[in-house]
Amino acid sequence: MLPDTLMDMQPEECIAYAEIMAAVATCDGKFTQEEMSAYEARTSSLLVQPYVRERLQDMMDETIDLDSYLKTLSSHGLKLVLRDAILMAACDGRYVDEELKIIGRIASAAGVDEGTLNQLYKWVLEGWAWHHRGHQMLGLEHAQISTQ
Repeated sequence: MLPDTLMDMQPEECIAYAEIMAAVATCDGKFTQEEMSAYEARTSSLLVQPYVRERLQDMMDETIDLDSYLKTLSSHGLKLVLRDAILMAACDGRYVDEELKIIGRIASAAGVDEGTLNQLYKWVLEGWAWHHRGHQMLGLEHAQISTQ
């Protein structure tokens, strides 16, 4: 993973970030390998991974107070969790309604308008295509992302 400003967040922001990301990953009642990989990749740089791993299994049957965690995050942290939630929600090849609702709430809390939100979704699709081209160059199969 490329260097990021996640490492600059305060400890309480790290926990809020990890909890929100876990909520996005598990909101449809599933925790796919792709989501797990994306989740661990993003949260490992927070240096709270042991706590996060323990909490994640508990969250499968738990509803978090999303608004409380959103209030914990700075403007910068809200925008990072928005970006990463969109990325992680896409990693299993589709966005589901539950994910989109949480992403919408994060965007609202972050003050991100619809146009910028659409740019983020487009950015993810462009990244997916970039990744796919690497697989094509090597003759490897690659999952497709649904734009629906």
